[in-house]
Amino acid sequence: MNKLPIITLDGPAGVGKSTLAKRVAKILKIPYLDTGAMFRTVAMRLGPGAEKLASPDLLARCMDFRFRLKGTGEDTILLCNEIPIGREIRTEYVGQLAARLATVTTVREYLKGAQRKLGESTSLVVEGRDMGTVIFPGARFKFFLDASPDVRALRRFRELEARGEQADLAQLTEMILRRDHLDRSRPVAPLCPADDAVIIDTSNLDIDGVLKAILEVVSSPQEGIDAAIHDPETSILQLADKPQKEVKPRESTAECTVHGDNFSHLKADGSLRMVDVAEKTVSDRVAMARAVVEVNRETLNMLQARALPKGDVLVTAQVAGIMAAKRTSELIPLCHSVPLTFVDIRFKVEDCPPRISIESETRTNARTGVEMEALVAVQVAAATLYDMCKAIQRDIVIRDVRLVFKSGGRSGTFDLRDTEEQA
Repeated sequence: MNKLPIITLDGPAGVGKSTLAKRVAKILKIPYLDTGAMFRTVAMRLGPGAEKLASPDLLARCMDFRFRLKGTGEDTILLCNEIPIGREIRTEYVGQLAARLATVTTVREYLKGAQRKLGESTSLVVEGRDMGTVIFPGARFKFFLDASPDVRALRRFRELEARGEQADLAQLTEMILRRDHLDRSRPVAPLCPADDAVIIDTSNLDIDGVLKAILEVVSSPQEGIDAAIHDPETSILQLADKPQKEVKPRESTAECTVHGDNFSHLKADGSLRMVDVAEKTVSDRVAMARAVVEVNRETLNMLQARALPKGDVLVTAQVAGIMAAKRTSELIPLCHSVPLTFVDIRFKVEDCPPRISIESETRTNARTGVEMEALVAVQVAAATLYDMCKAIQRDIVIRDVRLVFKSGGRSGTFDLRDTEEQA
């Protein structure tokens, strides 16, 4: 699709994509494209609620935006309708607007065309969330950068602090978790690495370390781009006619692999262990999970009339969910036995479309949380609904099982309830 070399850097919010993309572009003396800035610009100019507009109206408004790049490297400027984009789009509020708008197919398709057009006439270093999978699937070099949410939130906190702006670390962590959920679960172009991307975990690497890992791939002699990096007289544009070589994911190395030390359930030798929580602080902890059970109209009518062959379905499912929460440690191998202080299963019967939404809530006062108890409870309640209704409908669908809230412990509060309701 692209005759000129394209380098893509994908990954979640706060992983350092922008800084790295600018530095790579500076070294290669080519433009840098911040696709997130394009989404933020559109979101800010359209305002709140734009994602709810009818597709024809939304597309018509998007068509009013024209993007252009000026300059190279760190000095690259993105212009919208010939107006340079500045710091006004870099607020957390605009970021949330952009995350919601990014789930809309109409917007993604419009910006996909705009981004590809920018890459038709020049080489680019481009960063975003689906650059290597959707926008530039034929890119010669693809990288996927990642880091734990806590690390990314701390980086963002320090960045804001350095600018003299006040920030709350727990709130930033929550925002990043919420953004991750939106990006990874959206039905259109969800965040994930391309099959041929080089994956780099940046949690324990500084910017220079990640840059080195990227340039080791880009400047390898077999790729023929080494000269463009080290010889200022050689332009990367001269490489456009060279045969494209597929970049395979890098084998396990210290810089580009997720190690066992990053997973608390793995020992150094790769064997499993239960995490020691003795040093953690005892605190009040709450978790909520949700699931949806899709049924047909006949099943729903019989359920509402309490006319199903096995009796009162919801009462039985509620008891099953509560019992399952109490036995979670027997079902999940490395899960701690937690003294539950409260368990509840709630149902919402919906007519259009016909379905039953289930919400579980678990509470404890302990050294570890009750997320698994909430997840097991809601899934067993959903499975019980299926068992109680399967005599009249076999194709019942259980979907959207997910944690929507947790509080307590060092990681603070995680809350996706508003997002779930709007979805």
